Amino acid sequence: LNIYNEGYNMNTYDFKTYNELLFHIFNNHNNEYFLNYLSNGQYKNISVSDFKNKIICLSLVLKDLGIKQGDTVGIFANSSPFWLIFDFAIHEVGAISVPIFANISSINLNFEIKDSSMKYMFIDSQERLKDIEDENSHLTFITHNFCIKEPNFYNFDEILVIGQQICDAKGFSNHEAREDDIFSIIYTSGNTGTPKGVMLSHKNIVSQLHDINKLIDLPKGEVALSLLPLAHIFERTVMSYYLSRGISIYFVDDVLNVANLMKVVKPTIMTVVPRLLEKIFNKIKAQILEKPFFSRVIVSLAFSYALKENLDKSSILFKIYDKLVYSKFREIFGSRVDKLISGGAPLSKEIAIFFVNIGVPVYQGYGLTEFSPVISTNYPNANKVGSCGKVLPSAEIKINEEKELLVKGPSLMKGYLNQEELTAKTIDSEGWLHTGDIASLDEDGYLFITSRAKEIFKTSTGEYVNAVAIEQKLSKNKYIEFAVVISQNRKYTTALLFVDKEKYNVAKKSNNNLNIEEYYNRSDIIKNISNYIENINKDLNQWEKIVNFKIITNDISIEGGELTPSMKVCRNVIEKKYEHIINSMY
Repeated sequence: LNIYNEGYNMNTYDFKTYNELLFHIFNNHNNEYFLNYLSNGQYKNISVSDFKNKIICLSLVLKDLGIKQGDTVGIFANSSPFWLIFDFAIHEVGAISVPIFANISSINLNFEIKDSSMKYMFIDSQERLKDIEDENSHLTFITHNFCIKEPNFYNFDEILVIGQQICDAKGFSNHEAREDDIFSIIYTSGNTGTPKGVMLSHKNIVSQLHDINKLIDLPKGEVALSLLPLAHIFERTVMSYYLSRGISIYFVDDVLNVANLMKVVKPTIMTVVPRLLEKIFNKIKAQILEKPFFSRVIVSLAFSYALKENLDKSSILFKIYDKLVYSKFREIFGSRVDKLISGGAPLSKEIAIFFVNIGVPVYQGYGLTEFSPVISTNYPNANKVGSCGKVLPSAEIKINEEKELLVKGPSLMKGYLNQEELTAKTIDSEGWLHTGDIASLDEDGYLFITSRAKEIFKTSTGEYVNAVAIEQKLSKNKYIEFAVVISQNRKYTTALLFVDKEKYNVAKKSNNNLNIEEYYNRSDIIKNISNYIENINKDLNQWEKIVNFKIITNDISIEGGELTPSMKVCRNVIEKKYEHIINSMY
């Protein structure tokens, strides 16, 4: 098949649209183990050639089903090679993809279907079909992993065969997208809980890939493990870069299986959210206490040593710790990771220092969905721990009088779908995106995000409380999974503490009748948390000190709306849901 675009040099990294990216992959890479997914516990591979054939056949049959340029098509599925195949096929007919998180709440699911005027949907869970309201019965479904023999239902594998027949009979002609065409509508709720449809163009996403390519080199031998949802623009952008470089990508089937798969795949590069690193850090810390006395002393000293800033890695002591201890810590990640990219939420500086010092380089980035999403990032040979890195080459930033970060550049969204007023509030008349983040630049050009403007609360006495910084400290306690600080328009500061259920599950093994409320009502646990908060309070201003707290044993989840897909708390949802408990603390 002749799939070259006239005027586009396939041997260079100068593609201008997502469609041209696809041709770039087809004509520059030949990787037998390009995309890899689990089936019955074993990885199966899809080569670049298989990837190409499936996309071509699928795009032909999608066009035959009636999908046309400008239509909105939902992808409501777990991340996998088939997610990507469907996504690229959508763009090959000129349609607009609308990714939907697999664990989205039913309220937000139906809102996004209506708001985007969705006509078609790729879905891999028969169970989630019942969550789609009757008024959305106009949808045509392409199903994966299940089959329904009813009108408006088509099975992915079956229509691929039909697509091959169409290709054999008629051949293939590609869709030539324009740079300013809408590529995708990405719904983001931030921490407000209300979805906003971010309209991104081909230029937006492609400009990110060109910038990343200037900063990070990915030789063909690199191996990526993908565990974040592709519905999140962070993983989708990084995934697009992986694809452009033709490296081998392995998908995680279940987030609970990550620890095992890191050892199986032995990745060299991964993208993660801070919560995963926090969990690994806390688990390492907890396991030290379970070791025999002599081992516990050695590992404890090594652990403390790894928390030092500007650690001397040429010292004899470091080399001893590295051989005896740090090499074992690296085995958690499969021993080969040399690029761990963290984004989606702020990462504790202490945790970043620890992983960098033990030989697992962490590169923290910063961005917003509205900017496709990366605004700045650390990268090899330019990594200042604690910062959000340097601004991307094509991005331009400024910090206004209120110390708010503003940004503009080719990655800036076209606007919010159906929300012109909100778009005008977010992007000013000069084209600057107001991020809502308080920021500073150091003398070396590294960006630091001090806080989210919306997360600096003002008490009823007029004092300001930086909620995120306090919440990060609270969440380091071994019994606390998430913390939500309450202080806006209140006379003092309090906190809701959502418990770590792993601790309870371990305790339940020796007492099957133990319920979670009983466990977290134990005097030793309450005393531990109280003492921990007292220590935190010593370093806080008087008005920031936590005067009262409540332990919450209920589930906190993305499905319930309390968390965003990047594991940030949705304050509005939580404050409304636990209003009576919050009021009881005042």
